Amino acid sequence: MTTPDPDMASGQVLGITANSFSSVSLDPPLIQWCIDVKAHRYQIYADATVFGVNILSAGQEALSRRFAKQNAHIVPDDMLMSDEHPLRMREVIGFLACEVFDTRIVGDHLVIVGQVTSFDMDEGHEGLTFFRGRYGQIGTVS
Repeated sequence: MTTPDPDMASGQVLGITANSFSSVSLDPPLIQWCIDVKAHRYQIYADATVFGVNILSAGQEALSRRFAKQNAHIVPDDMLMSDEHPLRMREVIGFLACEVFDTRIVGDHLVIVGQVTSFDMDEGHEGLTFFRGRYGQIGTVS
């Protein structure tokens, strides 16, 4: 998940690896993801009005691991961001641009519901999966 750094002067984008993501509705197009209320970036994502869902390709395991850590800034020199959308990363298999539709605390997590405003896919890459503590590719996780 990507969102603009609240300090807009920095020009940076923040990223976090989410392990819970699902569709909610087709009409309107809604998705949801969750963030632990104790997470380092919790308040930033809780206050965000927009975010991007970047569905990583099989070759982006290192990126997933990077965003699972604290302080995962994306700076222009990283050349990770695409030219099509300010929150879209390069070489992802899918991207959804979202506006926050609703948020709700459920247990120890904040559920963030986003309304999809645009999306795209790249069928030229295999998808990255994470299951039982291991990374894999679509169709290869056992």
